[in-house]
Amino acid sequence: MCLLGVDLGGTTIKAGLVDIKGRLLVKGQVPTGAAEGAGAVLERVAALAGDLVRQQGLTMQDIKAAGIGIPGSVDVEKGLVRLAPNLFWRDFPLRAELAARLNLPVAVDNDAHAAALGEMWQGAGQGFNSLLMVTIGTGIGSGLIIDGHIRRGAFGYGAEMGHVKMVHEGPQCHCGGRGCLETLASATAMVRRFREYLAAGQSSRLQDSPDLGAREILAAAAAGDELATRVVDFAASYLGMALANAVLLVGPEAIIIGGGPAQAGEVILAPIRKYLVESLGAWQIKPLPVLAARLGNEAGIIGAARLSLGLQEH
Repeated sequence: MCLLGVDLGGTTIKAGLVDIKGRLLVKGQVPTGAAEGAGAVLERVAALAGDLVRQQGLTMQDIKAAGIGIPGSVDVEKGLVRLAPNLFWRDFPLRAELAARLNLPVAVDNDAHAAALGEMWQGAGQGFNSLLMVTIGTGIGSGLIIDGHIRRGAFGYGAEMGHVKMVHEGPQCHCGGRGCLETLASATAMVRRFREYLAAGQSSRLQDSPDLGAREILAAAAAGDELATRVVDFAASYLGMALANAVLLVGPEAIIIGGGPAQAGEVILAPIRKYLVESLGAWQIKPLPVLAARLGNEAGIIGAARLSLGLQEH
């Protein structure tokens, strides 16, 4: 039996086929093209799924169910995307629309919830019963698992850490608010701040280019570039502060950092730990593990597949 897992991001659609033991059999990705509308995005998802199935010598009849993670607020029971700012979606019936295109039962959840589930199932979260996962990418998502169960809150956005307000009247966010964590500490925010520093005349060995991303900034910081280090430290300071607030509220056993920037390792993890400890102060009773996601960009795919496995278990 195979399951389809889809990680739908603001810029990239990643998908894969996963067996019931959590092994990723094949994966692929295509641009999201969110500006073209929800219908076009889902057609890309369906086409990618078809390509993966053919690569494995299978047909869609060999796929038992699909799961998809979305960067935003989801009504899991109804399969509705209530709000996904980076996709420009509001009250969109994702489950029904995708199920019609795939002819499969579909489970829908927040992408960070899916990634957290993937890491607990097959990655860095193995052995923990409660964890908080923060995914850094175009925006910032978070997934909370307590006593082995995803905790979404009453309205589906109980762990939407990317939109926790960190600065009064701070940078404008896609959600309509200002000063959200993701405007200060996402990969997008790192690039924006680096470019602002360059425009203000500050120097770096790393030059601006249309392809400049957080990966290049983190690599420059690891190589000792002062400006890149300052940008990473700024983002880490807000991440550490936000994580401390979350720890005091829900008390996870571990924190897992996912998304592309987490692959840079200690250059981002070390300052996050530093600011987490500083923000917790006397409440730091014992060291709290802050770990890089082991599954990398595959966490969302594997976690989404695990969501769909739940459809088969009920």
